[in-house]
Amino acid sequence: MSWFKLNRNLHRDIGYFCIGMTLVFAISGIALNHIHQFNSNYQVSRVSHQIALDVERIETPEFESQLLQKLALTTPVKARFWQDKNTYKLFLKDTTLYLNPQANTVLVEQVKPRFLLRQLNFLHLNEARAAWMWFSDFYAVLLIYLALSALFMVKGKKGVWGPRGILVLAGFAAPIGFVVYYSS
Repeated sequence: MSWFKLNRNLHRDIGYFCIGMTLVFAISGIALNHIHQFNSNYQVSRVSHQIALDVERIETPEFESQLLQKLALTTPVKARFWQDKNTYKLFLKDTTLYLNPQANTVLVEQVKPRFLLRQLNFLHLNEARAAWMWFSDFYAVLLIYLALSALFMVKGKKGVWGPRGILVLAGFAAPIGFVVYYSS
């Protein structure tokens, strides 16, 4: 088997292997690039309720029990404190209640992990630590191989030494342009 054919077969098979990893990093990368526009890890919902709040009873277990019943919440209160003179906070699992006795309002904030996107970000940000780091390094080496072996996939004028070589140069120029522009 010729080197050209071996390179082509390896490039193809390694490329197939890298599809899953590429999708993990690409999808989570897009989400993480837009973290300032939306929380890609958690879906946060806020709903305000008008409920009569008696300041004298607000710190009692009976009040909490009645409030949770009115709001149809079943998880127990884990912690509570006065954030400021107008806001009393109750913490439940995945839910925070903001009570404002002066305005008789309760803001219910619920936080739920986003399906799949949270797990992809977990991997992308290497929150799994050592084991994932080594696998990611292995993936990076495979990407380096795919990039370099692609240079030798097509021979002659239709390959990298022809007009398509401009595409390779453009691929280098784009990141260099960003670095030069944004670092000055």
